[in-house]
Order: sequence, then C-alpha cells, then structure tokens
Amino acid sequence: MNTNTCKFLLVTTLAFAVSASAVEKKKIDFVVGVDGDFKAAVAAAGKSGASASNRFVIFVPDGEYDITKLTGDSHGKSTVSASYLSIIGQSLEKTIIANKTDTEGISLTATIYFPKNNEMYMQDITLQNKGTYNSGNAARQVALQQNEGDKFIYKNVRLLSGQDTYYTKKGRTYWEGGEIDGTVDFICGGGDVFFEGTKLVMTRNGGYITASQNPGDWGYVFNNATITVSNNSFNGTFYLGRSWGHAKTVFLNTKMIAQPKGEGWGPDMNSAPQVFGEYNSKDGNGNAVNTSQRKTYFNGGKDASTATTLKTVWNASDAAKYTLANVLKGSDNWDPTKLTAQVSAPKITQEGAEIVWADDNNARCWVVFVNGKYKANVVAPSFSLDGVATGSKITVRAANSMGGLGAYSNEVATVDANVTYYKVTLGDAIGGKVTTNLSGDKVAEGKTATFTAVPNAGWEFAGWGGKNASLIDAGKAAVEIVAAGDIELIPSFTAKGTTVFQAEDGIITNAAAESNNAGFNGSAFVNFAAGDLSMIQVPVYAEVAGEYEVMVRYANGSGNARSLAAAAPGVCTAGIDGCKSAESLSFAATTNWTTWETLSFKAKLAEGAGYMTFATMGGNDGPNLDQVELKLLKADVTTAIRGLATPSQQLVPTTRVRLFTLTGQLVRESVGSSVSTENLAPGMYLLQRGNGSLLRQQIIRVK
Repeated sequence: MNTNTCKFLLVTTLAFAVSASAVEKKKIDFVVGVDGDFKAAVAAAGKSGASASNRFVIFVPDGEYDITKLTGDSHGKSTVSASYLSIIGQSLEKTIIANKTDTEGISLTATIYFPKNNEMYMQDITLQNKGTYNSGNAARQVALQQNEGDKFIYKNVRLLSGQDTYYTKKGRTYWEGGEIDGTVDFICGGGDVFFEGTKLVMTRNGGYITASQNPGDWGYVFNNATITVSNNSFNGTFYLGRSWGHAKTVFLNTKMIAQPKGEGWGPDMNSAPQVFGEYNSKDGNGNAVNTSQRKTYFNGGKDASTATTLKTVWNASDAAKYTLANVLKGSDNWDPTKLTAQVSAPKITQEGAEIVWADDNNARCWVVFVNGKYKANVVAPSFSLDGVATGSKITVRAANSMGGLGAYSNEVATVDANVTYYKVTLGDAIGGKVTTNLSGDKVAEGKTATFTAVPNAGWEFAGWGGKNASLIDAGKAAVEIVAAGDIELIPSFTAKGTTVFQAEDGIITNAAAESNNAGFNGSAFVNFAAGDLSMIQVPVYAEVAGEYEVMVRYANGSGNARSLAAAAPGVCTAGIDGCKSAESLSFAATTNWTTWETLSFKAKLAEGAGYMTFATMGGNDGPNLDQVELKLLKADVTTAIRGLATPSQQLVPTTRVRLFTLTGQLVRESVGSSVSTENLAPGMYLLQRGNGSLLRQQIIRVK
C-alpha cells in the first residue's frame, strides 16, 4: 500500500471515532436504592412506554440485592417483561442480583426471566441463583432465562449457578466479555448467540459447557473465549458440549487454560448434532491444543436415525464464515458493537464550588461518585459540590446511548472553594513521567508541592524547563515549590546509550499493556483492540537526525497477517488530530502468541525525543507489540564542513564529546573539552558535543 493510501485509511479511522451522531442527553430513569427498590424499578420500566428511540435505563449501584421475595413468584423466579430496557450495574464484581429458589427446574427457577423482550441491554452486573435444592448444586437452577424476543446484549455480565445457568430459546444475542459459571449444560437452549471474549468456568467434574437444542441458523458461537475450572482437579474431566436436539456449537480461537476431555464432545441426548466445530484452540501459554482425539461420530442418543459423522476440528476456511456480522446481522444488519462502545472517561477538575469537565456528544449523561459511591447523574458537564464535604474524592463516568458506563475519570479530592488555588501545569514528558504529592492540577496557596521526574527504563533525567525552572535546582529530579502563583514545569528526558524502547512505556489508546504471553522483553507488551481506533505512541530518542532502520518486535498468533499504520515522531499527533503521512506495515502471522518476530522499516527521525505512533486501520485488530529498536543508517548533513580536523579537535568546555561514522557507529568518546582523532581512518565523521541540556553536532573531515 502506498503512503497516500495509508494516509487516507488512518485519517478515516481517526475521524470515524469522533464523528458519531450526537446522543440525546437524558438522565438515568431509575436508580435502585435512590428512587426505590428493584421491584419499583421493574414496575416503572413496565409503565414507561419505552421504545427503540426512548430507552428506559435502570442503574444498580454496588451491593447485593436479594430479589427472591421482592419480585419472585412462589419459587423465587422473577419475570421482567419490559422491552427496550437497560439494566446497568456499577461493577461486575460488586453489583449482584440474586435469588434463592426452593425447587429445581429449567423453567421454574430463573433469577431473571425475559419472556418476550426485545432490544435488552445489560452491563457490569452479576446474576446469581443461590438455590440449594440439590445438595450437589447440580440441579437445574437458572440465573438468566430468555424465552423469545430479539437483540439481547450482555456486556461484562457474570452469571453464577450450577446446571442450566444460562437458558436461551430464540432470537439474536451478543455477549461481550463477561463470565458464565456452572456444572452441567450451563449454557443451554436455542437461538443464535455470539460470545466474544467470554470467560467460561466449569465448577464440577464431568460436566458439559453447552447443551444446544433446536438452534437458529448459527447456534452458539464462541470467539476468543477463555475456559477455566474452579478447581484444578476438574481439568480434563469435562466436555465442550453435547447435543440436546440438533445442536450447533462452535468454538473459535479459544484459550483453554483448562482443557476438556480428549474427545471434546460428550454423548448425544435426543439427537445427533448438526454442527460441532473447533478452530485454533490454544492452551494458557498460547500453544496449540492437541485435538487429534476429538470425536467425529455421533450416534444420535435416543434418536439413532439422526446419527452422523461431522468434521469437528476446523481449518481457517471452515471458520471464516462464523463472523459476528454473519451470525447476528439478520435482515436489518444489526451491529451490536456500535451499542457496546464506551464513551471516553472525562477529565474532571474543581472550579470553585463545582466539578467540571468537557462536554461529549456521545454521552447520554454522566454519573458522579463520591468516595466510590453513587451520588448523582447529570446531563450537563458539571456537578455542584453543595453538601459534599471538603476532601471527598470525586470520580465521574460517562454513559453511552444504552446507559452503559465507561471508565472512571481521574479522581479529584475536593478543596475549600474559599481558599486561593493555583493551577499546576506539567509539560509533556517524553521518556518518563512526573510524580507529585498533589491529587489534581491545583495547589493551595502556601502549600509545598513536590515533583519528581521518573525516567523510563533506559532513559535518564535531563532537566526542568518552564517558568518555574529558575526557582528550583533544575538539574535535580526531585524538587519542591511553595505555591505562590501558578506553577509550570516541563521535564525533559534523554535516552543516551540505548536504542531499544519498550511499547508499554508509551501512551496507550484503546489497547492494553499485558504480560500473559511469555517471551516478551521489558515489563509487558501492548495488545491492540478491534473496533474503534487502537493506538500506541512509543517514546523514542534519536541522538542524531537522519534515516533509521526501525525494528519492531511483535507476535501475531491469529493465523493471518495483521496491519498497523506507523508514523515517525512529528508525523502523527496524539489523539484525534489525524496523520500527515504514515506507512502501512503488514505483520505476518507467527507460530503462536509466544513466538516473537521482528519487522523492519525505514524512517526519517529528527534529533531528540519524540513519539513513534502505531495505529490499527479500518477497525481491524493488530499484532501484539513488544518493543522498538532504532539503528542509524545515514545521518543528516545539517551543518557545513568546517575545514580539516587537526589530530586533536579542541572544543569549548563540555560534559561529553563523541565521534560517529556517518552510518551511526560510535568510534570515539571523551569526557571533557576534546576528543582525539589520532589513528582514525581518513574520511567524514559526525562530531557531537553536549553538556546534558544542550547538544550540538557538526560534520568534520579527518585526513
């Protein structure tokens, strides 16, 4: 791909991330514990007249809510009938809705039952059936049952029970992340359900993850799932699933931290399966799972007439059609990922007696937390501190169009609005960070503010700049300033002596620093994400301006090549400003995610520190990125040749003097005011001198 084409793709991706239609501002409709209990919330949703354009949102703060007698029938089963309803928790781990059933039965026990609902959305919440009717906890006790309806979305939802934890019948359903625990057939039923990145936890010996019955066109499709066990003794004792009736179940790109029995699939119940498939299963270390013993003949169980032989271990061609789009698009081209996308965390500050932040057209509203607990939700980008104690810790989360809450903002400890506060500005620190005793970007008059420049591995502190640099010892990494006005400090770092830079030290956007795949260098690697723009800006340092070979260490165990757009420092800017020029890099597949290879390309780099940008294109995923290494190929000739060098080139007093070949090889180094050119081969050399804060260079000729 040529540079101009790549430029178009990257700019298009960046623009797409911020050009979505504005979401109508609307407060959360019902907050459990503030507007009433869960029973009142369900009743309000039923009377709301909600529609596709007027969704009803229930927010459930952290806590455990026993709804057995509150909304449950005689057995503790709670029915929620409203459509176009969102149920949003504060967190998966701490927001728990539970029931205790007094019986067993797949149609009698659900913690929450959706009978004929459409366009349901649930996020950041746990549903738990605590029924103890069977002492082995293997009785049919459902946490979530959806009977009929269409377009169900569960993002970061956890279901806990034993047998038949999750029971489906019809319609399209999308799972993003989350977790489902159980013992036997704990994902069972019909419909077309696409699970993306969901964790599956087997909690007993000899169980089955799935029991598919009379599915839709596609059945159960698991992509990038993780399989674990609650007890290591269960490893290798369970099955991926069995056929309840004409089953269709597919596992793609599954991480099997715990592995099923060698045959994979259990005995049929009422008929043989129609589709059982498995592709690219890996163990917890990223190595291929041995699938040579997987079952291929199915006798049909109670209906021998359905007996069949299936190809159960698939290749890439077999798996290719089982995409999220194909499974869920239907006749209306439904794309649930547009609805699960989260709104960016706001950057909040205190101004007088208010907490304020920038508006965001993609936010339905914002939820304010005081000391970690729900306080309010607002549609304007501000929150009054009336009644909030000084010193309270404020955070804010933005809600998307479905009501789902994104990441927490920065934390601000409130201060007395009557005290004079000064603004603290810390300049961009390429190659390191600054730690401080301040909790925000303001400091009270007379308070001593401390600042410490902390370089990345391989970098070193080079000094302070900014208007307050003259008031401190600018050569010390740790400094103190007594606030008497606004404070501005700009740290600088250099990376002299190293040419290797770690990806995890960069600015990471919609990606994650991870350490679960062995073989990486440094402390982590960066895992890009599909969907919205995913980007890493790696801090690099070029001691000499010129053309460099850039060597990128990566792993790509996906089985297919993946691409990234790359841009040298000064070419792409951070955030959403776009890209002036970029190069498209194709990262070939590696054997697995623990096999690391190197891809090289050439780039022009200016002298000094800067960010090298790597970004996904077109919503596609990228490889895992470990580190970037630079090798000077040719230095820029930026100064005139200054005659002939004498055997000892005298310079003004300086800290360090270096001589390089024009291909970047260091040949001489000296501390002091001169460096000897004795016995050097005749030719052109790059002379570099610096005192820690100022670096000068020139081309010299040695006879």
